[in-house]
Amino acid sequence: MKASLLSAALALGSHVLAKQPAPANQPSLSSRIQSYSADIFPDLKAISLDIWNHPELGRSEHHAHDIIVDYFSNQRKGEWNVTAHAHGMETSWRLEFENKPKGTGCGQKLPVIGFLAEYDALPEVGHACGHNQIVLVGMTAASLVRKAVIELGIAARVVVVGTPDEEGEAGKLDLLKAGAFDGVDVWLIAHPSPGNVLSPLNSRINVLSQFRRDSHNAVVREAYDALLAVRNLANAGLPGTASSVTPVEDVGMFASNVVQGHISLGISGSTLEKVQETVGSIFDSTYPGVTYTVTADASVPGGVNLTVLGPGGHASEATKSPLVLTIETFRALTTDAQEDENLAFYLPGNTTCSALDVTFNLRSRYTADLDSVKDAVEAAVRTTSVAAILTDTVYPSLELTPVLPELFLEVTKAPELYGPDNDWTVSKVAPASTDAAYLQNAVVDPATHALLSADKVVFHPSFGICDPSKKCASNHEPAFRELAGTDYGLGRAEVVSRALAELSVKLLSDKKTMKDVTAIMKKKKNN
Repeated sequence: MKASLLSAALALGSHVLAKQPAPANQPSLSSRIQSYSADIFPDLKAISLDIWNHPELGRSEHHAHDIIVDYFSNQRKGEWNVTAHAHGMETSWRLEFENKPKGTGCGQKLPVIGFLAEYDALPEVGHACGHNQIVLVGMTAASLVRKAVIELGIAARVVVVGTPDEEGEAGKLDLLKAGAFDGVDVWLIAHPSPGNVLSPLNSRINVLSQFRRDSHNAVVREAYDALLAVRNLANAGLPGTASSVTPVEDVGMFASNVVQGHISLGISGSTLEKVQETVGSIFDSTYPGVTYTVTADASVPGGVNLTVLGPGGHASEATKSPLVLTIETFRALTTDAQEDENLAFYLPGNTTCSALDVTFNLRSRYTADLDSVKDAVEAAVRTTSVAAILTDTVYPSLELTPVLPELFLEVTKAPELYGPDNDWTVSKVAPASTDAAYLQNAVVDPATHALLSADKVVFHPSFGICDPSKKCASNHEPAFRELAGTDYGLGRAEVVSRALAELSVKLLSDKKTMKDVTAIMKKKKNN
């Protein structure tokens, strides 16, 4: 009876979903979910915009936590089992729902789907990574699934976990240790981006280098010596696959995983003309979107101020940043004046500090390679008199598990339901990192890089929120924050929510499909 109410039967074959016509006089599953969304989405969109207007850093997302808990506890009273301050984390929350239609066996184990909801922001640039849309997708998709399984009489359990602090200190790792994800094998999350992509995500770690000297000029020189050493290492080639290192000078507006869009370097002991000539000889088309000025610094006798502006953005972006232009200027000036003891460097407007930190954001396609990248970068930094080197939490790589990508692509094929801007690319390139990889805990063959097994299935599509007729910013750029609050961008979140909901209902209603999707987990249990 249940199957007669679904719009498609699942015939996996080569892991491809074969669509079949809906039964006569019955709306398709896609159409059902679209009709549910008209009622469900507007309130949740308003919550997303409220979060967008009140950005909060990781572990401090109190406003987001409170408005979500209040809505589901009061406006949707009785629909969900709502837990505030869940799993020992102040700004986490949990929604849970079970549907047991007539005929469900006593003690019958229900199929279950989980959704991950992020809502932390970035320093200074707010929701420039669009996490207000991630929580929107999680809430919307889960609500659509709840409505569908009730109307279709599908025995199921649906879970949503609010996951603080994705950007900084891997909030999902703490939640994992607290048991937040126990009992749920499949977790879904969708991230706004410049385009529609199904891809793996890379591993990440930050190396914090602390420099301490007796004078300001000395500490700036030391830090730039280290920046240059690491840049030389990167130019020669880092270990691992698709590895990268992005430096972040801990001054002004900075975050460890955000390319700085504004950097200044002061030079004394040279001339305005010499610095202008030097920078001009370096600057070329390999610095896209970067601009600079070279001016006399009235606050420092004989000082010259090089100020560089650029697009900033995600630390995994492989483009030359404003900081890189100052490093190359430092290289050129020190090479030309090796014997000139008068040449010195300083931070304009901050010429008294004798402590300076530099964070190196390291990425590598596979987790197993990250240690070798870290060791190489630390060795380069230690060629200077660095005072201390610290590291933060490793983010493992996230792999594309079998079956789900094909099912998702099949679900989203109908332009009349999912819109014209819905072409998806399946890519092997890892554009960023996520702490959702902790749930998956993928095991990858060290030689072939084939995925061998996983603890859980985590599906993490990136969906485009940029109007195709307009220029698009990248994640972590200030302009991406604006995109995350537009009607177009929020509309794309609604589309992806419906797609994930339809995918989820198909999984919950078909044991064979769920078994195929989770087979990668069984491999781990059998090894």
